[in-house]
Amino acid sequence: MIHGHRRPRGVNVAVLLPTAIAILVLVVAITKLFARGVGNECKISLSDYNGPRYVSKDTVKSACLVESKWMRLMQHSVVLGGKMVNDWLFIDYHDRINVLVEDPDGSRRDNRRRFLVFRQKKYAYEGESYAIVGGIIEPGENSEEAAKREVLEEMDLNCGRLISLGRYRTDVNRGMGWVNSFLATECEASSKKMTATENDSEVGAADSERQDMMSITLDELRDAARRGRFVEVQWSNTVAQALLYPEMYSEERQ
Repeated sequence: MIHGHRRPRGVNVAVLLPTAIAILVLVVAITKLFARGVGNECKISLSDYNGPRYVSKDTVKSACLVESKWMRLMQHSVVLGGKMVNDWLFIDYHDRINVLVEDPDGSRRDNRRRFLVFRQKKYAYEGESYAIVGGIIEPGENSEEAAKREVLEEMDLNCGRLISLGRYRTDVNRGMGWVNSFLATECEASSKKMTATENDSEVGAADSERQDMMSITLDELRDAARRGRFVEVQWSNTVAQALLYPEMYSEERQ
């Protein structure tokens, strides 16, 4: 008696295939996230950085070298022009605001438009520079909210009008965040004085360097910009953009 071979039970491919595809997609997604540095610890961490993080379509992978609450220094591997570059250093940094503030007492003083600027010293510049209001956009803020807060903290002024002068990349190759430039007008003295101790928990807590506030005319502002008195590029850019704004040359206010 010849017995026939038992036919092996078939595998239901229609059932297993979607599951296999889903697992594969998940594995690929996780691999890409970790390749780009998401979830990776910094080699050196002074404190946690919670600001914006950047990768692009050209970023193959990234690794955090050092971080603080201010910034992260990243080593990116990027493909540019068909060539792999493995030592592309990139700085993740908080976005910031810069504000040129019109002096609310200017017209009452001499019927000329005046602007409030600082004369100050900074760690990376041996000498004095003119400066304008600047600061970090704190988590949960937008640029306009940050601009109003910084003007209040640094000058004790509430400004009714903020004119956007643009948003600019600090370094188009190495990052360092974005700067949002504003011109502030229709300002008045605040009834509440902000102090540095109220803001110690902010990322951009007040600088310790000395700064003296002064009021200068539009002509003096233009001359200071032309002479390079605003040494930091983001200050000089914001002032230059304000000087190009048509309203700056309207008739003097009565």
